Amino acid sequence: MKQWTQTLIALSIVLATFQGFGQGTSPPALSSQPLNASISDYGTTFIFSPPPICSKCVETELGFQSVKPSRTIPAVLTVAPFKSTTDFSVLVNLLDSESTGNNRTTQFGNRFDFVLRQQVATKGGFTLVLAPRGAVFTRGADGGRAGATFAPQYSKGKNLIAANITWTAGIGTSPANPRSDYQGFADYFRALDSKGTTLFFGFAHELTAGTQTAGIEEGLVIPIRNGQVELESAQLDLNTSPQYQFQSRLIVNWGKVLARK
Repeated sequence: MKQWTQTLIALSIVLATFQGFGQGTSPPALSSQPLNASISDYGTTFIFSPPPICSKCVETELGFQSVKPSRTIPAVLTVAPFKSTTDFSVLVNLLDSESTGNNRTTQFGNRFDFVLRQQVATKGGFTLVLAPRGAVFTRGADGGRAGATFAPQYSKGKNLIAANITWTAGIGTSPANPRSDYQGFADYFRALDSKGTTLFFGFAHELTAGTQTAGIEEGLVIPIRNGQVELESAQLDLNTSPQYQFQSRLIVNWGKVLARK
């Protein structure tokens, strides 16, 4: 797994660099622009980045997540097919490994999430995004979920704070698919240098089926050309049954691959 991950990261760096060379007719980027300026991701943080990705662009994410006794390989595909500040994302676990007793079962994830991010306001360092969303279960639960996320963001200098306030309702409810779910997430980001290296800290609050939980996270963003690597550790369910989570993820923006030649 380690060798495969290193190979994937190296391939992404080479391809992203090649893409930059292929745009030789474009004006050169500003020297103050961080290497990962094109990224707007779901990443390892509690929140997703509120602004949509660039118009006509495609962005991919591939990672590893461990919350004992589960291990998953989450993936995200984001496309922005229009000229407006709108994008569409599909999120799924390519592999989901669960351990019960002495047995471990590894299979494709049982849930697809769909999110539409629409930027509705921006002024100075403030951005507001509304994101209708839904989910479809493929096994283990009936029906799906539908709702929306309210996502404000404010940045100034090297500091950025963003929040996701999400409410979803169950369609075909069951014990595994509750009638309602509220999530309130907030993260603070502090840039360490002009390249885009960033520390982040976050807080999570969730109310599901009458049960409240809270968690915190901390992590690091390491920029690469047209992308970034994220590392995160989180302490979940602090008020009920504490759990430790570790995540890593590679995010690459492949540029305006949807634009007409």
